[in-house]
Amino acid sequence: MDLPSITIQEAPARVDPQPQGADDILLQHIVSRIERKMREQRQQTPHPARTYTVCSFPDFLVGIDDRIQSPQLASFGPCHRGKPHLLPFEDHKFDFLYRFVSRTESLGRDSRFYVQKLMELRESTKRCYSEKIVLSSDDELVNMMLLDGCFMVELFRGYEEGRDVTWPWQIQTLIADLLKLENQLPFFVLEKLFDCSNIGQGASTRTLPTLALRFLNQAFCSPSDGVNSQIQHPKHLLDLFRSSLLPSTETYPQQSKHHPLLLSIQSVNHLRSVGIVFRQKTDRSLLEIDFRKFHIPPLALKIPSVAIDDFTSTILVNCVALEQCLPDQTKHFTAYLCFMNCLMKQPEDVGFLRSVNIITRVSQNEMCFINMLNSVGRNVSYSVRDCYLWKQFREIHSYYNGFWASIRRNLFHYNNIMLYCSFLQIAVGILSWRLSAK
Repeated sequence: MDLPSITIQEAPARVDPQPQGADDILLQHIVSRIERKMREQRQQTPHPARTYTVCSFPDFLVGIDDRIQSPQLASFGPCHRGKPHLLPFEDHKFDFLYRFVSRTESLGRDSRFYVQKLMELRESTKRCYSEKIVLSSDDELVNMMLLDGCFMVELFRGYEEGRDVTWPWQIQTLIADLLKLENQLPFFVLEKLFDCSNIGQGASTRTLPTLALRFLNQAFCSPSDGVNSQIQHPKHLLDLFRSSLLPSTETYPQQSKHHPLLLSIQSVNHLRSVGIVFRQKTDRSLLEIDFRKFHIPPLALKIPSVAIDDFTSTILVNCVALEQCLPDQTKHFTAYLCFMNCLMKQPEDVGFLRSVNIITRVSQNEMCFINMLNSVGRNVSYSVRDCYLWKQFREIHSYYNGFWASIRRNLFHYNNIMLYCSFLQIAVGILSWRLSAK
């Protein structure tokens, strides 16, 4: 019997590694470090299907003013929960929880009922917070959802009912805390509590977003308590409030890829020197800025009134922070602050806007407000081409750098020089007369 032939292959000779030079060692070290960083980044990057609605304050906005970022009176949600200076407010939350449960307890909906309802929302609530936000255990999480959620719903209901309540705190400070990015509770938690408790004779005919906005608008002096038709499924109170202030109509012009991404406009004093006038505009939203070259009055930049105070700064910066954190948000407040940053460079610019009632009250140092605008303008990223104020940026920039504006600007400077010369001539004449009289 023939045996199958077996072919034996010689193993390849072992090649000794070539000695590495200094450049090879450096190359290997650099590549190894880059690949390690790439692996770490892939591990930190969230799953694309998961979108957060409550994020930490963006790093580039941290440091503008700690009062803008951190709650001063009350914590809502997990971010600032347990901080010593916020603990005294927890007693007020239990008072409101008692009032909330008392509405439906006789109908069989007691605290146990609401806890069971909220337990169904545990996982959905967890998914709303970014991984940078440390969440507590499940029992603490549900306890927080019940305490914070019932406080908010009862607060809005009590205000709607006109309950004569003497608040033991500053209502504006509370509203500012309710509208801080890191102090949010998912809106669906509030809706669940509201829907389950809105029964019986005391049931409200208004929706929860309407009740919430009626309460929040008392501090912002918004002319409208209605819910913007664009608001659909708000993520939380800050998102609801921000959406209520968006322009009612979107009028994006034809945008050319050849138009520059960045355009700058001049400050108030410079724009006035070329004939642009400033007018207060009465509108539902402070974002409705209008500029038309051929209108009555001509070259009028119309801006809704806004206050310079800590509350306004808090609202504006937190709306910008929300827009920067969530990619699906439009950048309306980012564009608005960058626009106002261009206009207000010196206290004189603020002073003139006060004289025409565009700035209505000032309870904050003017330079502090200007510095806040400058900090936001330097650090945020946005494209003028894609923002809702694109047309205003383009037309103001085009007019200011145009032929007629150049003539007016030179004439303005010429008139100033002639005015100074006239004063000097008068002063010399008076001095000469007094010397001759002696």
